[in-house]
Amino acid sequence: MDRRSLLLSGLALPLALALPAQAASVDASAIDAYLRGLRSAEGRFRQVNPNGSTQTGDFQISKPGRIRFDYDKPAGAMVISDGTWVGVFDPKSNRNPTRYPLDKTPLRMLLRTDISLAEPGLVLGATKDASGTHITVVDPRSPGEGRLVMTFSEGPIRLRGWDVITKAGQRTHVDVTDMTANVSLSRSLFNIELAARNYP
Repeated sequence: MDRRSLLLSGLALPLALALPAQAASVDASAIDAYLRGLRSAEGRFRQVNPNGSTQTGDFQISKPGRIRFDYDKPAGAMVISDGTWVGVFDPKSNRNPTRYPLDKTPLRMLLRTDISLAEPGLVLGATKDASGTHITVVDPRSPGEGRLVMTFSEGPIRLRGWDVITKAGQRTHVDVTDMTANVSLSRSLFNIELAARNYP
């Protein structure tokens, strides 16, 4: 199902990142501070799947490790991470969600509270173009589990979206809009068992 692909599919001197030459104008220290200050968020998203299809919906993020996607169509489709497991709810299948370990998905890097772009082995590269600044990261403990490319706008710095690239090379692109950062979110939003009991 398409929702699985969301999960499986001059640098500032204090950050001595091993970035390519074309990234010389990337302000890594400002993005690093932004990521560490981003504790929660909610908004809208548009997802482009590996097969070219698109989906839209609402999302919530609460660090560490919690994220929720409620898809507009079909009604009832959800992806919820509780910090340990990711539950994929598909109204076309049975009531119980399919579960995956969060640690096996590149998206976990976005949900870390302790993320630092100076961490050895974390950053593969950074580029900047008209659409924003793109920073590619992997989990240094398991770099073979895929990559996450985070995109940021400037003035002010803001998360614009991300690409999840699985170890098989499948890419899922997500744009976020109407995002509000550091909002109060109930932990019940990220409770997979509770969602399963109330699932249509």
